[in-house]
Amino acid sequence: MPDIVLIAHGSPDPRHREGLETLAEAVRTRVRPGRAVGVCYLDHHAPSPTDLAVELGASAVAVPILLTPAYHARVDVPRAAEELASAGSHVRVARPLGPDRRLLDGCEELLVEAGVLPRRTTAVAVFVAGSSDTAAVATVAETIADHPREGWGPWRVAALDGGRAVEEVVAELSLEADEVVAVSFMVAEGVLRDRMAERTARLGVEMVSGALSSTGALADLVVARAAQRLGLMMSA
Repeated sequence: MPDIVLIAHGSPDPRHREGLETLAEAVRTRVRPGRAVGVCYLDHHAPSPTDLAVELGASAVAVPILLTPAYHARVDVPRAAEELASAGSHVRVARPLGPDRRLLDGCEELLVEAGVLPRRTTAVAVFVAGSSDTAAVATVAETIADHPREGWGPWRVAALDGGRAVEEVVAELSLEADEVVAVSFMVAEGVLRDRMAERTARLGVEMVSGALSSTGALADLVVARAAQRLGLMMSA
């Protein structure tokens, strides 16, 4: 009987669902015993919000696993919340994960895990999937500007859609640092991340492995979003 529900986009690529299950398990270890965590998807595969609605108790909090406040956050998530409440549960909806500095903490976690340590001579291209909503994409760059990464060279945002091309960003960073690396600003691995890796490889730039769903920073952020709505306690 989940009382914390992660609402994810969904993907035909099975790696996306694997990443979300990894994230859900990390969230389970961070909330107090008795809090059940479930996952539903907006598209592509089950369980849908309607599927999960019958398993909810009297109340639940839904956390959108979305990295920017774009179309899905504004339109699809409210609709999904209505579907989650269709069996009678009182569903509160948390804010999307982004914008938030902890998403950048997750990017830094991926870099360090790959052996890329902070250096002033190392620049980072944060590669986002993007959106037709350019304002939503811009929130990532705004977060970087508001929360610069200590010990690193410049961090800049590239996008597959709705933002600056990675070729332009890498060319700019190459003038400012001795080394440029890329990190994927994606919840989970899949075909979009594959496209990012192909683009950066053609430029001779390494994109470090992994996606944000495997980071402690993202799990902590999900718990924080739920806590704002339910007053959860982090496990000791």
